[in-house]
Parts: sequence; C-alpha cells; structure tokens
Amino acid sequence: MIQVTDIYIYPVKSLKGIPLKEAETGLRGFKYDREWMITDSDYQFLTQRQIETMATITVRISRDFLLLKSSKGNKLKIDLSAKREESVQVSVWDDICDAYDEGEAASYWLTDELGFWEGKTLRLVRFCADRKRPVPEKYLHGREAESSFSDQFPYLISTWDSLKKLNNSLRENGKQEVTMARFRPNIVVSDIANIENKTSLDLISQDGNYEFGLRKPCKRCKITTINQDSGEIIDFKEPLLTLTSLNFSSENYGAFFGQNAILLSDKKCVVSVGDLLKTSTKIT
Repeated sequence: MIQVTDIYIYPVKSLKGIPLKEAETGLRGFKYDREWMITDSDYQFLTQRQIETMATITVRISRDFLLLKSSKGNKLKIDLSAKREESVQVSVWDDICDAYDEGEAASYWLTDELGFWEGKTLRLVRFCADRKRPVPEKYLHGREAESSFSDQFPYLISTWDSLKKLNNSLRENGKQEVTMARFRPNIVVSDIANIENKTSLDLISQDGNYEFGLRKPCKRCKITTINQDSGEIIDFKEPLLTLTSLNFSSENYGAFFGQNAILLSDKKCVVSVGDLLKTSTKIT
C-alpha cells in the first residue's frame, strides 16, 4: 500500500526545510512553500548552487513571524503581516516575478551571515500573493497549476525505493550514502518503484480528498552534492554520477530523482503523514 511517510516545506528557497505532520495544499504548492527567496541586490535569484552555506540556515514559521536562525545562533524575525507598498521585479530562472522586498534589516542579516555575492549585498523577497507564475502549459494537460519560487513545479514527490537503490549503488562503488534531505522533496511516499518512469501517473488519496498528477521526472543538480546539515561538499561528483549511471528515467539522459507534480484537486485540502494513496494512469 502506498503511504505518505514524510512532508516538507521550504519557506525560503534553498534554506533548510521544515518537516510537517500535515500541510495545506494549493495550486502553487503547500502553504508557505518557497514563498520567500534570496536574491542579490539586482534581484537575481540565488540558491545553494551559488552559496552552499544557505543549507545551514534553519527556518520556522509561527503564527505571526518567519524566523531564520544561522549556524552561529543569530536570528532574524520577519513579520508575516507587515504591509509592503511597492513590489519589485525579481528573476527566477527564465521568469520575472513580482515580489515584496523584506527590507534593509533582512538584507544586512543575510549579507552578514552568508557574505556578499560577486560584490553585491543579499536581499530577501516574498512572492506577491495576488500574482501568478504558471507552470508551462505543456505539462498541464488542460489543468491549472502555478508555482511561487520553486524551480518550476509546485510539488516534488520522491520515494524511499529510489533512495534505497541509489544508496545501494553508492555503497557498492565505495561512495558515501546520502540522505533524502539532499533531494528536498515536498512529499515522500513508500511502495512506488521507479517513480521517475511514471510520468502521467496520478496519486489519489484513498478517501478521495486530494489528487496529484506526476508530470516531469526531476533532473538533479549540484545541490544534491551538498551536505544539508553542514553546507559542505565532500564529493563534487556524487550522487550525480551514480544517479546518471542508474538511468532512473528512460525519458531523458541525466541524473533523475523523484517526480515534479501538480495538484489536480479543485479544493484546498490537507495532506497528512500516514495517508494512504492509490494510483491511476489516466491523464486528467
């Protein structure tokens, strides 16, 4: 039986995730997921690809605040209800999005903790809730989906089966095993083999309360080489080299792990750890 075993959100793109017992869904992802992002002073997005130590900053969400804490114990508090009058335009991959700059105090804190990037200070921006960043139409099959500051899709679903196969191969090759945190999923499920080859599979909660559509195997990048506890890179080639050799996805050549997904349900609902899922291969 397929079961949801883990749920994560990443309120600030590329900072530490937050494990949850349950999360509220939406067209652009779980509530608060990738709602904030770090940029340089020109509002070009930055991730662990550029600054590996982003992985060491922890994130919490309270009723009123976004709370960041560095590995040195320094803290930043952002008021969730603060009024922002004017938006700025920020870049994330090929998209230009409207966002609110969280101000000078956040900029000073991030620049002090993470350093300048190519001589530029860092900024913290929040996605404008009333704007849209649609998922490319070719993946939607007539449905609607958006994202905030995620790379392209609102949800990323991975499986323990894939991690087990990867770690077995790493171990056989004398390489260090990796944790699921390297892949920064939103939902981890059990008992789906070869999920990377199951594009167009729908995952439906057993009670029919929600439904996800798998739409594109996730091609992995440098972030998977970064230890998500220390922000260090032990091996610049792994696990990407081993993932590529395993050919998890027959659709493309490269290092694939997990599936990008969209929400097919028409209403907000709650996904919980322990939920049982069933599958359908019908595109809806």
